[in-house]
Amino acid sequence: MNPFLFLMISIGGVNPFKDSNQLLIFAHRAGAQVVPENTIEGWKESKSLYNPDVWELDVHLTADDSLVVLHDETVDRTTNGSGNIREMTFDELRKLDAGFWFTPDSGLTFPWRNKGVRIPTMAEVFDSFPDDLFNIEIKDSLIWEADILVSLVKIEQMEEQVMIASVYTPVLERVRKLDSKIATSGSESEIKPLVLWGKVGLGSLVKTPMDAVQVPEYSGSIRVVTPNFVKLCHKKGLKVHVWTVNESDDMERLIKLGVDGIISDRPDVADRVAKTLGLRKFTKP
Repeated sequence: MNPFLFLMISIGGVNPFKDSNQLLIFAHRAGAQVVPENTIEGWKESKSLYNPDVWELDVHLTADDSLVVLHDETVDRTTNGSGNIREMTFDELRKLDAGFWFTPDSGLTFPWRNKGVRIPTMAEVFDSFPDDLFNIEIKDSLIWEADILVSLVKIEQMEEQVMIASVYTPVLERVRKLDSKIATSGSESEIKPLVLWGKVGLGSLVKTPMDAVQVPEYSGSIRVVTPNFVKLCHKKGLKVHVWTVNESDDMERLIKLGVDGIISDRPDVADRVAKTLGLRKFTKP
């Protein structure tokens, strides 16, 4: 992690997602193109090699209401199993190989198979990395999932080390009601008016209950992340995090535009770009 961000956490009372002016590099699903996504082993690998600032991850509830870290609604794409998470117990999920389908070379090799990589719970992630930053997307529309996650965050005393995201506005509203100290991003329905009204100069009138907007550079034919949009967000006290940015030229352009975070499957590339731009120090070999 960026040493400045680590110092902010150590001091306490300061939220890097709200208060830092440092560029944040988010490893999307821990760095989905370079490590087994959303796994403890994958994050360890990303941390040691590429030093991203934030693990961007996703959570679902199992049939027995265990909060597990996985992007899809099913286990089919990333494990050697099959089925819907919400219809499976945690014990059933735990038997699956979460590194089974990861390949760094388009299917020539599968180096993480049979290495003991498992789907983790959110609690295991916090316990394994108590000093790290996490961007947690609640993938389900279940309101009580917000209660379960916020309760865990408070138990683990991670209130200033997480940002919670969701496409479901009611879920985010519940998070904010439960604990206003926890940073949240905006849902699509909260961000869309800001984008559209901003293009006609009326963005300052839009209600923005979130701490950050997490958006793609383009949504269809509409360019979301423009110089004016970044200025508008900053004027309203909002951070701008752009997903999912994997090419170095795109990263460099967006960073120069003034965005606050790059969410990428390629933390290796993001690290290299940040160093080239003088935002990170090169380490000696």
